[in-house]
Amino acid sequence: MSRGRQGDHALFIVVLLRGLMVGYSLWDSRPNKTAQVAGSVPKDYQKSEPPGSPTMVDLGIYINGFYDISEQTMDYSLNMYLRQQWTDPRLKFTPFNNKTIQSVKMQDGMWEKIWVPDVFFRNEKKASYHYITTPNRLLNLHSDGRLWYVTKITAKLSCPMRLHKYPLDTQECPMMFESFGYTMDHIIYHWLPNPVQFEDHLELPQFRLITYDLKDCSQNYTTGAYPCLEVKFVLKRDIGFYMIQLYIPSVLIVILSWVAFWISVDAIPARVTIGLLTVLTMTTQSTGARTSLPRVSYIKAIDVWMSTCLLFVFASLLEFAVVNVFSRKEVKQRRRTMTKMTIRDEEVALEQVNMVTHNGRDYRHVREKRHIIDTGGRQKARHIDKISRKLFPLAFLSFNMIYWLAYILG
Repeated sequence: MSRGRQGDHALFIVVLLRGLMVGYSLWDSRPNKTAQVAGSVPKDYQKSEPPGSPTMVDLGIYINGFYDISEQTMDYSLNMYLRQQWTDPRLKFTPFNNKTIQSVKMQDGMWEKIWVPDVFFRNEKKASYHYITTPNRLLNLHSDGRLWYVTKITAKLSCPMRLHKYPLDTQECPMMFESFGYTMDHIIYHWLPNPVQFEDHLELPQFRLITYDLKDCSQNYTTGAYPCLEVKFVLKRDIGFYMIQLYIPSVLIVILSWVAFWISVDAIPARVTIGLLTVLTMTTQSTGARTSLPRVSYIKAIDVWMSTCLLFVFASLLEFAVVNVFSRKEVKQRRRTMTKMTIRDEEVALEQVNMVTHNGRDYRHVREKRHIIDTGGRQKARHIDKISRKLFPLAFLSFNMIYWLAYILG
């Protein structure tokens, strides 16, 4: 009995040790197998050859920064994660660890050892990868040979703008992905599901992202047809900044120029000061509004607004010139009349007493005539001021209605 029990104990120990060894070997093979798959490629692997003919490459982007939209240089900048997916059958591997490991993260630098799509931005001005604190790249390999490649990129891209309605405009800024060296015989681009994603609460300075459009921009060159995908961002400019900085101040300047219509015709220094001040201020503001814009040959909405406001303040200055002409004409006529009256008074003093009544009648007649002359020019000047008090505001209000309806609804 004792020998049988000892034999059973020995058998149990042997089975236990063997199980521990198998378990250890399985546990130890996982990291070794992962390292082997993640850090090596087949010996006959050709990096310069695409895995298929053609190879289907799926593209997508995740945008976490959208800024520096410039009308002067007609470009914009963004931070994004470029996502690419394709299948390379040469890199297939058998799932291990009881088929629980279906994909592995490739070691850093493996993207230099395998074939990757040569995508570039066709409308790029400047772009760079991120390397802080490590290269911001991710390369995952699935057991079926499917590769998932993500890179973080900062890019400045050109954005041709049409500024006819500036600053009430809507712009379309493109981003074009194209293959640099492979034609459509070797590579075909497709969009990933939900290809364009944005970080939550992403804000754009001076613009609102309305929507985006996806299209194919493949193009024929002398060397063949190259695949290309384009996403076009539709951006609506926010008017708040321009209302505060341009529109409201210019309206106030125009209204200030109308104050001269309520000032006496004789207050020449005051009316001249208001007129010149509003004209110079409007000219300065008009110049400042165009400093951030390129020198285009067509008329913009801001040009129409500023030019019309300048025309209104200049017209108010011209109105004073007309009023002043009538007023000065009256003064000259008054001086001539007063001279005649003085001569007539001297003649009356030399006449006989019995002619006083007759002469007095003539004198009253001349004085009444002088009164008519005195009030004629001044009445015309005042009448022009009264008309201007209503005409200028109505004309400016009409212009505003036409302007805002044309550029907002149009």
